[in-house]
Amino acid sequence: MLTNLAIHNYAIIRDLEISFHPGFNVLSGETGAGKSILVGAVNLILGARASNEMVRTGAAEASVEAVMELKPPGGLCAQQLSQWGIEPGTELVIRRSIARSGRNRVFINDQAASVQQLQQLSPLLISVSGQHEHQLLLDPETHLGLLDSFASLDEACSQVRAIHTAWQQSRDGLARMRLASEQRAAQMDFVRFQMTELESAKIRPDEDSDLGREREILKNAATLSFASQRAVNALYSEKGSILERLSEVEKDLRAIFNVDSSQSGLGEYLQQARIHLEEMTHALRHYAERIVFDPPRLAAVEERLALLGKLAKKYGPSANEMLAKLEELHNMAGESEESNLREEQLQREIESLRAAYLERAGDLSRKRHEAAAKLSTDVSRNLADLDMPQARFCVRFSGENENPPLFSPTGIDRVEFLLSANPGEDLKPLVRVASGGELSRILLALKSLLGRKEEAETLIFDEVDAGIGGRAAELVGVQLNKLSERHQVICITHLPQIACYGKWHYQVSKQAEGNETSTTIRMLTESERPEELARMLGGISISEKVREHAKELMNRSLEAGERITGDG
Repeated sequence: MLTNLAIHNYAIIRDLEISFHPGFNVLSGETGAGKSILVGAVNLILGARASNEMVRTGAAEASVEAVMELKPPGGLCAQQLSQWGIEPGTELVIRRSIARSGRNRVFINDQAASVQQLQQLSPLLISVSGQHEHQLLLDPETHLGLLDSFASLDEACSQVRAIHTAWQQSRDGLARMRLASEQRAAQMDFVRFQMTELESAKIRPDEDSDLGREREILKNAATLSFASQRAVNALYSEKGSILERLSEVEKDLRAIFNVDSSQSGLGEYLQQARIHLEEMTHALRHYAERIVFDPPRLAAVEERLALLGKLAKKYGPSANEMLAKLEELHNMAGESEESNLREEQLQREIESLRAAYLERAGDLSRKRHEAAAKLSTDVSRNLADLDMPQARFCVRFSGENENPPLFSPTGIDRVEFLLSANPGEDLKPLVRVASGGELSRILLALKSLLGRKEEAETLIFDEVDAGIGGRAAELVGVQLNKLSERHQVICITHLPQIACYGKWHYQVSKQAEGNETSTTIRMLTESERPEELARMLGGISISEKVREHAKELMNRSLEAGERITGDG
C-alpha cells in the first residue's frame, strides 16, 4: 500500500509531500492543476522511462520518493527483494532521481538498484489505469494478456513461452547448421580430391629432407668413394700409414718411460689415439663399401622430389606440413559427418519440443476457454452494476482451426473481446462498438476482477470516468468504493458523483508566484468536501442549490457506503 509520496522539482511541482490512506482516496482539481503529473511521478517509481525534460525549470535534479507498506510481510515482493539482497522489512522505500545531465539513480531501501528491477517490482506494488489503457482495450493483442491475468495463468504461460523459445532457438540453430552444411558440401568434393592426392603420394615424415641428402650422395658417388678410400689408405693400408707410424712412436715412448716413469701417462694418450684412428678406419671402410653409383636410383629420387615439390606448392613447403594438411582435411571430413549426425539429433530435438509445446499450449488453451466463460459472465455482471444492464461481454477465440496451428510464444490462441451494449445488437469487437464511456466501464469491470487476482495492493485510476456522467458516474463511484474494500484505491476524477464516494479527498491546485508556477495538494476536511464537490458541480458560479446538491451527494454516498459495509 502506498503510504507516502514525496516529489521535488518534477515538472511544475517544486516540493510536494502527500500521505495516502487505506481505502478509497480521491484527487480532484481544476484541469491543468497537475493531477496527472502525480501519476507520472508514480510511474517513475514503477520504472517508467525518464527524461531530463521532467526536471523543473531552474533545478539541477528532480526526485520522487515513495513509501509503501508491504502486505503480507513474506509476499512475492519481499521474496523478490530478498533475492536481490535487499532487506524487505515491513516498509519499502523507493527513491528515484533524474539529473538535468540525464543521469538516473534508483534506490530501494537505500540500496542502489536499477530501472529494470523497478520494472520487475511494479506489478507487485501498484497498478495504474489511465486514458491510454482505455485505448489499449481497443487493441485485440492486449486481450490475451488480460484473460491470462484473470485466470492466473502466468506460470503456464511462462512454461509455454520457455518451450517455444527453446524450439525457436533449436530451429535457428538447425537453419545455421544446414547453411554451413551446404557451404561445406560445396567444398567437400575439393576436400576429397585433396585427400586422395595426398594419400596416394604416401608421404613419409621428413621424406623430402631425407631424399635431398640421398640425391646429393648419389650425384657425388665417385667423389665420395675416392675420398673415403684414400683416407682408409692413409690411415691403414699404404706403406707408412698413420697407424703403422704409431708403432714407431710407441717404441720411442717406451724408451722415455724406461728413463722417466713420470711420463707414463703419454702411453695412455697414444692408446686412445690408436683406438679412435682404428674406429675411424673401420667406419670409412664401411662407408666406402656402401657408396655405389646408381643412375636408376638417382632418377627415382629426382622424380620423387619433383612430385613432393609439386605437392609442396599446394599443401605446404615440407613433407611434415603436407602431412599436417592431410590430417586437417581428415578432420574436415569428420566434421562433416558429425554435422550430419548433429543435424539429425537437432531435428529430433525440434520434434520433441514441438510435441511438448503443443501439449502444454493445448492444456493452456483449455484453461483459457474455461476462464473465458467465467470472465464473460463476471464482466457482464459488473457492467450491469455500472448502468449497462443489457450489455453482453464475450471472449472470442480464433486460430483454433488453422493448419498448421498457430505457433507463437503466447500459445495457440488468439482472443478478442466482443461487446453487445444494447439488446438486439450482435456481439462485435470493442473497436467497432464501444464508446469512450463504455470503454471506461469495461476497464473498471476488468480491473475489479483482475484486482482479486493481482498481487498489487494499490490501484490508481487516472480519469477512469472519461465519457460518462450522471447515473453511470455514480455507479462507477460505487464500484470503486467496493473495490477499495480489498485494495487501496487512488482515483483522479472530475466527476463529483465519483469523488463523493472517496473516504479521503485531496484537492490539487496550481499557484503562480511571480514568474514561477507550482502545484500543491492537501487533504480536505469533512466540512471542506461539500464545497469542493459544489465546485465540481457548478463551475465558476456556485449557488446555494449547487451546494445543497453537493451535500445530497455526500449523504447519498455515506448511505451507500453503509449499505456496502452491511452487505459485506
